[in-house]
Amino acid sequence: MKHIFAAAVIVLLVMSLSNSAFAHSHFGGSNPTDGSVITEPLNEIVLDFDGKIEQGSFIDVTTTSGQGIELQEIIIGEGTLTGTVAEPLPNDEYQVNWSIISTDGHPLEGNFSFTVNAPIPESLEKVTEEPSGTTNAVEEPTASAEQSTEIQESPSTDEEGKESPSTTVILILLLVILVAGGFFFLTRRKK
Repeated sequence: MKHIFAAAVIVLLVMSLSNSAFAHSHFGGSNPTDGSVITEPLNEIVLDFDGKIEQGSFIDVTTTSGQGIELQEIIIGEGTLTGTVAEPLPNDEYQVNWSIISTDGHPLEGNFSFTVNAPIPESLEKVTEEPSGTTNAVEEPTASAEQSTEIQESPSTDEEGKESPSTTVILILLLVILVAGGFFFLTRRKK
């Protein structure tokens, strides 16, 4: 009986360790890749992971000067996290910070950077050569308001991530209960 109990404990321990290892999602790559120079219009940033990711995962994109880029939509797929923008990103250097929650509840984060150096269409070059002073003054406060909105939204996604249950903790609790029950059963049987 002791051998059966010991085997059951070992099997449960191995299952809990392997389950947590398989539930972890690891960063597999991105499009655009880290350090790349993009020469075509870019409307989305895609991050690939080798496992499922949960709600509360997010992407934050900024220019090297620290200006936040408003993402139109963040799509959480089976093993992908995609951020889309309404219009192609202008030529600049960008920093992407990401944070995901694995299916086991473990948070992972990282960052990478890339450069957009796409040809500017002739129609936009003419508009850029003749800028109106009022347009720039109106656009800048809007960008600041968008940045403050993004900053306010980020903590709520972090709070959601903290509420997700961890299967590893549950498995460990079940293992402790099983060991305690087996110990109790064996001590009562000896008497």
